[in-house]
Amino acid sequence: MQRSKLTGLDDAATLVRDGARLAVGGVLLRRKPIAFLAALADAGRRDLRVYSFLASLDVELLVARGAVSEVHAGYVGFEQLGFAPAYGAAVGAGSVRAFEYSELLFTAGLRASLAGLPFLPTRGAAGSDLLGELGVREVQCPYTGERLVAAPALRPDVCVLHAEAADEHGNVRAPSTRDFLWDADATLARASACVVVTAERIVSTDELRGGQGFLFSFEVDAVVEVPRGAWPTALPGVYGPDLKAVRAYLSAAADDADAAARRLSPVPA
Repeated sequence: MQRSKLTGLDDAATLVRDGARLAVGGVLLRRKPIAFLAALADAGRRDLRVYSFLASLDVELLVARGAVSEVHAGYVGFEQLGFAPAYGAAVGAGSVRAFEYSELLFTAGLRASLAGLPFLPTRGAAGSDLLGELGVREVQCPYTGERLVAAPALRPDVCVLHAEAADEHGNVRAPSTRDFLWDADATLARASACVVVTAERIVSTDELRGGQGFLFSFEVDAVVEVPRGAWPTALPGVYGPDLKAVRAYLSAAADDADAAARRLSPVPA
């Protein structure tokens, strides 16, 4: 019989230690596990090294709460709503180190981890300044002689995702609305050493049968039931982004980003 992996936010947060390499699922203002990240900040985590493919409120919240020392991402911001104020200020002040990746370079690093390799050859970011800034080297193809980028494996310590539904054993249902980069979370999770999933609801295993699987029990270490756990970002097909709340944060962050970020912690009914 499979054991239950169902736990609470506070207990799940203990899986992330100070200084951990933390991968955060979701892209832009979609599927960000905001409730879990707020719990981490409330628990006083420090010096986190955050990996986020396309970041927004996830990185901004953790930086505003003083939990971050490094950010590894392809983008951090709010698209048409503007820049990430706490993140920009922290990088400018030198309290947070920013490592910028191209999308192909970031993905190649995750795929190297999936394959158990120290690096993966790619053409992503070839010829750009990113390679020097990240210390990424090139290799020569032994068959064609072509110079390729050797994307180093990205192996986060813990990955946290927000999903629509999961069972108590850690089986996670695929999104009902498969929108922009909906499957990127699976790659991020499988490249990580430990996986935490917050879910809108806990369902029976029978509801996940018939090709609905996204992640499976042996790939997940903890499951937390958190209705509206992505708020104020969106969970496509269930609720949209609360742009009013995001704009309120961005306006208030100019005066006190920490206090503004703390007001994002409650999950509304």
